Amino acid sequence: MAEPGGGRRRGVAWVVPGDGADHITALPLELRARIAASLPFRQVARLATLSRPWRHIHHHAPIVKLNLNLDEWRSAAGVINEDALAGLEVALARRGQEGSGSKVDTLRIAYSVDNPGIRRHAGLIITLAGARKICVTARNVRRCPLEEWTVDLSPAARDLEVNAFCYLAPTVAGPGAAALQTLVLHSAVLRDWPCLPSLRSLTLGRVIFEAPPPVEWCPRLENLRISYPMIHVARVDIRLPLLKSLKMDGVYRTPHADITVDAPELEELHVRKLLGGGGGYKSFTLRAPRLRCLMWREQFVEHVSIDVGRPSSVTSGHIRFTWSGRFTWNRRFGECREMKDFRSQTVQMLEGLLPELPPECVAHAARPYTSLDKYTVEDPNTSEPIPWEKLTCDLSALMSSLKA
Repeated sequence: MAEPGGGRRRGVAWVVPGDGADHITALPLELRARIAASLPFRQVARLATLSRPWRHIHHHAPIVKLNLNLDEWRSAAGVINEDALAGLEVALARRGQEGSGSKVDTLRIAYSVDNPGIRRHAGLIITLAGARKICVTARNVRRCPLEEWTVDLSPAARDLEVNAFCYLAPTVAGPGAAALQTLVLHSAVLRDWPCLPSLRSLTLGRVIFEAPPPVEWCPRLENLRISYPMIHVARVDIRLPLLKSLKMDGVYRTPHADITVDAPELEELHVRKLLGGGGGYKSFTLRAPRLRCLMWREQFVEHVSIDVGRPSSVTSGHIRFTWSGRFTWNRRFGECREMKDFRSQTVQMLEGLLPELPPECVAHAARPYTSLDKYTVEDPNTSEPIPWEKLTCDLSALMSSLKA
């Protein structure tokens, strides 16, 4: 009973207003299925055991996100809870037997790759889940020496992401390997490059290259992105017959390497390096007769060779370099360049992009579309002015002028 001031007397239980009926179960099946589809697998399984109206809810909520950390199934002493994992595997097996409408859509699984028991359960769960998209996180607890491991995919798999944390990149196998379309590798060590016949998109983030790519690999690859790798080989040859888009975001603390890109269907090339970042290429050779867009930012190369096949094939993009006195400390690593070096590389690249012009005329033709901005920025630590210079060649405007 409420007090006159609006409060409640102590010792009197407060009752939630309502008729006590289960209004959630009374909802239409389609609405309940929509609610269940947004829940993790464990909660959907609990719903199926709640009561008779919920028993087959998973038949009507096919898109299920399954997030698992298998290390949670181990005790503090490292003993694996075999019964709990076996129960999960049985539940997944039953879902697979009940038809395609009960498949898991997205599986995110983390486990210690250095533990054979956990690794065996992880492989079985990945196979039984039959997920379209799989994200594997290899937890490195003991930082053991590098060892080989495998991810076996079911026939339904199309997208695979692996966060390896300095483990070897896994061997992708199983029935789904031949149908995989997208692969993302983070912080993996590449000794054996993936050779997947149906792969269309490959992303390599902070990957360590300990071997060059083979001559024939991923023959149907259309999109390739390499972000800040560590290259421990002298040459990297990227020869992909159907590649359409290539993005290369600098290199990370690596010796200079020779890069060759031979891609007859390449249409877009993006090369970028962070300001002041270390690493570079000794040479960069490009053969791309269908290239349309070139975006080149800050990446200095000692020698560049570009072959676009025919005059004025590139119609958009820009070449940009920035020099700052703030990064003069990199001189001892041989990474800091002068603006004259950037000008020289720009002209060298334009000679390959404009094969119809004599080499001595390239710089003159590009001058109206090349700008050099000079300005100063206050050092946040010393409050002293720091000189900056930005060189930009507008390829879109340059190519348009030549066509006119």
